[in-house]
Amino acid sequence: MAIRLATLPVREVMAMTGVRGYPHWAGGVTVDDGLIERHLANDDLIEPDDTRDPNAPIPAAEHAGRIAWLIRNVRPNRCSVTIRDGLIQDGNHRFAAALYRGDDLVSCCFME
Repeated sequence: MAIRLATLPVREVMAMTGVRGYPHWAGGVTVDDGLIERHLANDDLIEPDDTRDPNAPIPAAEHAGRIAWLIRNVRPNRCSVTIRDGLIQDGNHRFAAALYRGDDLVSCCFME
């Protein structure tokens, strides 16, 4: 499997992956600006946790807390995603943070 790295405009990544807004997670769960804003206003930030099961369903509020942490702790235009088979395989929270902030660019790792 080949790996290709590229930095692309956020809107281009949205088009190639079919993401029209914030990503959807297991069970169709998603977030909105209001939920993210509440987490930011209350400093309800959830740090990345490598020990959690990435496939376990979590509520929208937890997704928003993870996104809020990334908004505060990752510099603009520095988010990264992994794309395989035309879908974001890793980095949905990072991509949501980039969308919320209005970032122009996202780093992509293409698994081909």
